[in-house]
Amino acid sequence: MSCLDRYIAASLMKGWSLVLVIMLALFSLFVFVVELDHVDNRYRVLNALRYVLLTMPQRGLDLSPAIFLLGTLAALAALAKHNELIGMLSTGVTRVRLVRCVAVPAILLVTLLALFSEFVSAPLYQLAETQRSSIRNNNADSLDGKGLWSKDGLRTINVRKLRLGRIPTGIDLYEFKPDGSLKTAIHASHADLAPGSRQWTLVDVQYKAWTDGRESSRHLEKLDLGPFWLSRELPALSISTAGMSLAGLHEYIGYLSDTGQPAGAYQLAFWQKASMPLTAGMMVMLAVPIGADARPQRGAAFGRRMVTGAMIGILFYLGTQLIQAGGMLLGLDAALIALTPVLILLITSAFLFSRMRW
Repeated sequence: MSCLDRYIAASLMKGWSLVLVIMLALFSLFVFVVELDHVDNRYRVLNALRYVLLTMPQRGLDLSPAIFLLGTLAALAALAKHNELIGMLSTGVTRVRLVRCVAVPAILLVTLLALFSEFVSAPLYQLAETQRSSIRNNNADSLDGKGLWSKDGLRTINVRKLRLGRIPTGIDLYEFKPDGSLKTAIHASHADLAPGSRQWTLVDVQYKAWTDGRESSRHLEKLDLGPFWLSRELPALSISTAGMSLAGLHEYIGYLSDTGQPAGAYQLAFWQKASMPLTAGMMVMLAVPIGADARPQRGAAFGRRMVTGAMIGILFYLGTQLIQAGGMLLGLDAALIALTPVLILLITSAFLFSRMRW
């Protein structure tokens, strides 16, 4: 890597870091203010602050397209302001060389962000939402090594774990006779939950019963049983798709498909998360022809570029929301819906590069 590559990479890192700190602080403050509205004798200020801190990495990833756009504009505009871009042009630095100098650190950082999203931010987000839900519902110990327990008359139910935060697994149900002796014991590998219903479909069931001192045992593929918890009453099922990793989303989509449940929203979330690095990278490419203008700059030019970047970010967000809503209504493929904004950025960047003054 040449001195020019290192210098531009350092300038970009400064721009990205500055915008990251500002935007993360601003949006985290908004979230904290919203959380303060839910503070009570159980959910305290420290709990709200912990939630904001644990969800901060995911918030940064959600903001990454705007951060890459504004950070790149800030770095290139600063170089232009001090006539450093003119110096590069005069020494024979071509447009392709400039793009390469910008693209290499962007690709490296985007790759790191993809790994960070899969193994750090998503688990932290899921932990934050699970803890918040548990505290608000006054069941902070549930699913914390002990499983989720409930007693209903002569029945005792235990859910050992919520796989992917959404699928009850390791289910044990014990039904007793009035004299306290055991009547039936049921173990299921997991359960399928119908929205809004307390009836669960237990899957891979081991059923044991005791009648007149005799034990009978049988295996059932499925068993409809209830009443159990509604899906919204389980402490982790309210976790949004932001708290799920790509692998977790893929597994959950397969589960929904196998059980005949609609999976369109989760397929879209999967492709949105998968395309996020591409979106961030294309934002960098979009910023290059806007920010790298090798003409003498006035002080106001820096502000104009940042305002332009902010407007592009807002328009991109609104356009993405319209594309997603329209695509879902039309029943389009989730991958096509998620990748359409990336394609639009690619075409726009190519057009701006063709008109770039360098």
